[in-house]
Amino acid sequence: MDGLVMEDDYDAEFRYDRHPVGALQGVAPDHVALLGSLSKTLSPAVRLGWIAAPERWTAALTARDTGGTPPPVIDQDAFTRFVASGSYDRHLRASRLRYRRRRDHLLRELAARLPGQAVGGAAAGFHLLLPLTDCPAGTVEEAARADVRLASLDDYRLAPAKADASALVVGYGNLTDQAVPGAVQRLTHAIERVRAGEHGA
Repeated sequence: MDGLVMEDDYDAEFRYDRHPVGALQGVAPDHVALLGSLSKTLSPAVRLGWIAAPERWTAALTARDTGGTPPPVIDQDAFTRFVASGSYDRHLRASRLRYRRRRDHLLRELAARLPGQAVGGAAAGFHLLLPLTDCPAGTVEEAARADVRLASLDDYRLAPAKADASALVVGYGNLTDQAVPGAVQRLTHAIERVRAGEHGA
């Protein structure tokens, strides 16, 4: 069977506690297309990404009728120079250190305010998962009233989850280091209000 595996090396640049997982594309370059972008490492507004694909797919991927407007050539050239000069690598290393410190700060604040609370998703990326199984619906809304924007993991599911699989998605990529303690304090109060049945008041 001659299939094509589409590999999204998601969060590879932002792994904090372990080395990145090796890409399948390097093991089987004739059968794997590796996709990546600058959405997290620079900005989604840059609109640059790439595909490392098997040679037999080159013609189809570079066809003019593949749809969408390509990013400006000047942006592509600027990024090429950014990579070639080593500046992109330095940017990634500095960003990884900055986000790791922020993640660690957030984890410490959550441990202090919500002792015993399990936290998932901390190894990579810009989000944590808080599996608040004893916290009823309304937590996201109550947190929003306290100026803390969260999401429910259920918003990202194709099918409803079991009651014991619900969780809050807590992002920290767009959170300043100074804002972490206050945000966690407000989140904690929102959770306490929901648990006490006082939310929405």
